[in-house]
Amino acid sequence: MLTIRRSGPTLAEIAADMRSVPVRMVPYAAATALTRCAQYAQRTELPAEMRRVFSSPVAYTLNSLRIEPATKDALSARVMVKDTGTGSGVAQEKFLQPEVEGGVRGHKRMENAMRYSGVLRGDQYAMPGAGLSLDANGNVKGAEVRTILNSLKGIRGGVGAKGQRAGRGSKLANDLFVGKPNGGNRPDGIWRREGKRIRALFVFTSDAPNYSSRFDFSGVVQRVALERFRPEFEKAVAAMQSRGGSWA
Repeated sequence: MLTIRRSGPTLAEIAADMRSVPVRMVPYAAATALTRCAQYAQRTELPAEMRRVFSSPVAYTLNSLRIEPATKDALSARVMVKDTGTGSGVAQEKFLQPEVEGGVRGHKRMENAMRYSGVLRGDQYAMPGAGLSLDANGNVKGAEVRTILNSLKGIRGGVGAKGQRAGRGSKLANDLFVGKPNGGNRPDGIWRREGKRIRALFVFTSDAPNYSSRFDFSGVVQRVALERFRPEFEKAVAAMQSRGGSWA
């Protein structure tokens, strides 16, 4: 879970500048201002940053954020990445966190399914090959992944005593083949025969995909808080004063 809190001038310093603000009003106005800052970061600034640093992010990524509003007793609004997936989707935090913090990505569900079928070792990753079709956003099409995984069901068996994967060298349905093609120096993977040639759908590698930090989640939220907290606080105070009531 990724959490950001407001920084900058203290509430006391801001309230001192606004001498007409009753002390009892401060925590209510501050909670409103903090929540509005979090909402603005969630709905506007962070999605804009995603579009800037990622190539054609899908709606599932852009809608990956949620907030916890501030209250008068807990003056801290939080902006977070959702940590539970919807349907068959991977939890957004799992694929966004490496983009925020950098480091090695975790194994995908698809890779776990390949491992269960016995064609992928525990230390390997499956990287898309040139023979895969990509969607408009540059991602592997889900239908093609499902076709490949369905073809693997008949060779389940794991890694044998000699370290050979159960599916190694196996011919599958849909003109697919698992293993290392004869001739040349082509890598181990899942291949598809197309006429007289074969094309790589997935290539297996022990080199873990490594991400550099490029999504400045913390920086964006802190900037929003510094720029918007005071005007949002003043708007909240004005709205409360216009409604009247006893705040003295």
